[in-house]
Amino acid sequence: MTDDLPELSDRKKKLLYNAIDNYIKVASPITSLFVKQTNLHDLSTATIRNELNALEAMGYLKQLHTSGGRVPTTKGYRFFVNETLKNSKFYNGCLDDIKGELFARTSCLSEIVDSISKVVSTKTNYPTVFMFDGFDNLIVESIKVLYLINSQVLVLIETNAGAISNTIGASSSITKQDCENASKVFSSIFIGKNIKFLNQNIDVFNTSIKNCMKEYEEVFKLVLKVLDVYYNKTKSKVSNKGLIRLLDSPEFDTDKAKNILSVLDDNSSLEDVMATDDNSEITVNLGDENGLEKLPDCAVIKAPVILNGEKIATVGVIGPERIDYASVAGVLKFITDEVKNKLNKGGD
Repeated sequence: MTDDLPELSDRKKKLLYNAIDNYIKVASPITSLFVKQTNLHDLSTATIRNELNALEAMGYLKQLHTSGGRVPTTKGYRFFVNETLKNSKFYNGCLDDIKGELFARTSCLSEIVDSISKVVSTKTNYPTVFMFDGFDNLIVESIKVLYLINSQVLVLIETNAGAISNTIGASSSITKQDCENASKVFSSIFIGKNIKFLNQNIDVFNTSIKNCMKEYEEVFKLVLKVLDVYYNKTKSKVSNKGLIRLLDSPEFDTDKAKNILSVLDDNSSLEDVMATDDNSEITVNLGDENGLEKLPDCAVIKAPVILNGEKIATVGVIGPERIDYASVAGVLKFITDEVKNKLNKGGD
């Protein structure tokens, strides 16, 4: 996010901010008459016209047609975003109705992720991405390996963000007692540790159980396999509810629409787009700031999901630069605060 924008006079700031705010709402080109009617009633149209000319010369506005009104540039939107984010009390509308939707029906992590993605997409009416970029930071609360039938076992890993589970095939040599014993050993070693520790410290595990390693080695590999499969399947969750609204935006032609769809369908691109600083709250990237040629004239508004002081994920919304920044930021802040309040153990 770029903050080194030229200093504007108070009048230019007021004019530009309110003009862009109204443009976002009604998509009407900015003219001196438009500004006078919506914002600065006390100034003459001639004075406003001069200010608009100056703002255009400074790169905050541009004309699509020589005889038409002006529209914001990415630089203009950046000014608007910076001013908006200075106010931490984002408008979030009536969001109390969604509190129960996030956690009431399930403790399954994948379903919680799915719920968050759908809720954000529904409330903003734009495509939403949930990216597990801090999966390794999830804390293990218990590990259970349940023997089923036909050499099948159910691996259930409780974390501080929800449960990870999967049924997986095992060798015929594994018994019900092996699973029960292994569950006790795994829980005693890994409770309170994060997923990264579990994934990377098999040597520590080996030392801890010494001669029992061979007995539980295959069961432990099944646990690691479940984590690996889960991570790769749920690394990013995209909710396309609101995609039609995005593609119907006047800013997007067919080629731009195809580019956005290709980004939403590409994990690697989404990782780049959703990258955030661990300690940031709301981040807004505009146009080229997204680092992808396929997202011109697009805004990505995103926020980290923090549990017990560690970032486990990022949730973000992709829309046109003419997006309601305050409203979307308000929804994201509300959702991430709810996750923190519901799932954190004892708060930060």
